[in-house]
Amino acid sequence: MSKRVVITAGAAGIGRAMATAFAATGARVWVTDVDEAALGAVTQGVRASRVDTADEDAMSKFMSEVREVWGGIDALCANAGIKGPTAAIEDMPLDGWRDCLAVNLDGAFLAAKHAAPMMKAQRSGAMIFTSSTAGLYGYPFRSPYAAAK
Repeated sequence: MSKRVVITAGAAGIGRAMATAFAATGARVWVTDVDEAALGAVTQGVRASRVDTADEDAMSKFMSEVREVWGGIDALCANAGIKGPTAAIEDMPLDGWRDCLAVNLDGAFLAAKHAAPMMKAQRSGAMIFTSSTAGLYGYPFRSPYAAAK
């Protein structure tokens, strides 16, 4: 049976490349994204759902759907991320800081939280978290992104 792979923010960029690569190996791939236009252009044969990964109710419902349709998940690629605001720390708006951390950190946490029970039940699975060199070195005026990565 082919592997079941979920990729958050999988409709464009790195996520789309992952989806294409997994699909090429014969895996069943299901991507989430908030970009409706990008979701409409996902690779043929890849399932797509609009899900805000920072919204726990939305992520819980989505993972319940994955369980109902596929019966489990073999790999989670927690890829959702945003760059956040660009500003000196003293000029950083708190809501911009929080939005960046909500997508980049809470989104990865919620995806893992709701995928883990399926993986535990089947006694297998892998989780992949997309990061950035910004988490190692930081970037000027990008403190929320660097903190999240």
